[in-house]
Amino acid sequence: MYMRSFFAMLSLSVLVAGSVFSQGVSPESAEKYNAGQELFKKRQFQRALASFEEAVKIDGKNAQAYRAMGTTYKKLRNYKKAIEAYQMATSVKSDYAAAYFEMGELQFQTKDYAGAQASIQKVLATDPSFEADKTREILKKAYLQEGTTLFKRRNYKGAAAQYESATQVDPSDATVFYNLGLAHRYARSVNAAREALETAIELDPNYGKAHRGLGDIFKATGKNSSAASAYLKAIQADAKDTKSRLSLALVYQAMRQNSKAISVLSKAAQVDPKNATVHTALGKAYSDARQYTNAVASYKRALGIKSTSEVNYRIAEPYFGLKQYRNAIAHANKALSSSKWKVPANVILGDCYRELGQKEKAIAHYRKGVTNRQYKKYCEDQIDRILNPMGGGEEEAQ
Repeated sequence: MYMRSFFAMLSLSVLVAGSVFSQGVSPESAEKYNAGQELFKKRQFQRALASFEEAVKIDGKNAQAYRAMGTTYKKLRNYKKAIEAYQMATSVKSDYAAAYFEMGELQFQTKDYAGAQASIQKVLATDPSFEADKTREILKKAYLQEGTTLFKRRNYKGAAAQYESATQVDPSDATVFYNLGLAHRYARSVNAAREALETAIELDPNYGKAHRGLGDIFKATGKNSSAASAYLKAIQADAKDTKSRLSLALVYQAMRQNSKAISVLSKAAQVDPKNATVHTALGKAYSDARQYTNAVASYKRALGIKSTSEVNYRIAEPYFGLKQYRNAIAHANKALSSSKWKVPANVILGDCYRELGQKEKAIAHYRKGVTNRQYKKYCEDQIDRILNPMGGGEEEAQ
């Protein structure tokens, strides 16, 4: 918001100095420039532009007139022409900080972040005191925005370089260091990512996302105790942080502390009751603990929010554990259309039909599981047991 008001201020400032700006140029050019100022004040922008153009035709070294053209083109929303005019102003007067600033601000506004960086750096090089706070803020934001653009393109190293530059402009901004840590993490520079996130936390101890980011690094590198500690701090900073609760539960499960995982996920379900992922995770935690009735209840809540192949497969497992084979079959069948879940769904269908004594159906489903390396051995064994219930292959006694 401040940029719009600041642009308005600059538009006026360009045109109030009159003869002061016209010093050093021919009197005829100065006269046209001053006439353009008066027209601009009256909001007669096209006529003002014509006067400024005449001023530079008379004297091509009238940098102020070029700058005024840039401001007028901006008013007319012809941003390309405005940039060209500012470029002419700075080519005539290489230390023209005001023109560089206005050009950089407009480049930022039009999302030319690299151009904005170059222009604002020129301001700092020619006159570090010129609108110092606003200049550095624009430069920082230009680095951040360019970094975000590169991050979205998966150019994580390029994004990290932009964020690193932003930290040089403002080393007190925790958000900048968080972004830097995230970029380094995706670029697989683990140590650099950790250092950046720790700096973000030093600057803002209650920065929940930074704690979560640090937890993700610890979790990925197998440092489960440190990961759990980081996620707990993230949750302390933001009680509604569902992502941290989900990750914390996974860490507890990896540490074989399933009761803690259930506790964390139960709280997550209270805080975020319409989140199907939370109910699915809680259902799996209950299922792993062989609390099948609770698992079914959690999966049903997940299905009530969003029915997916994954949840239909997963709810079949506790139904199987409860020996409710028909319910398990009904849900597993709904997972067969998924390329990801059709194999495990076929395996549990084989298990259900085996328990129901429907051998041919069981074998048919197990054979579909044989195609997958993870389930191949299990399915082959089950088929063999069905076909050879007494073990087979043994010689009869003579």
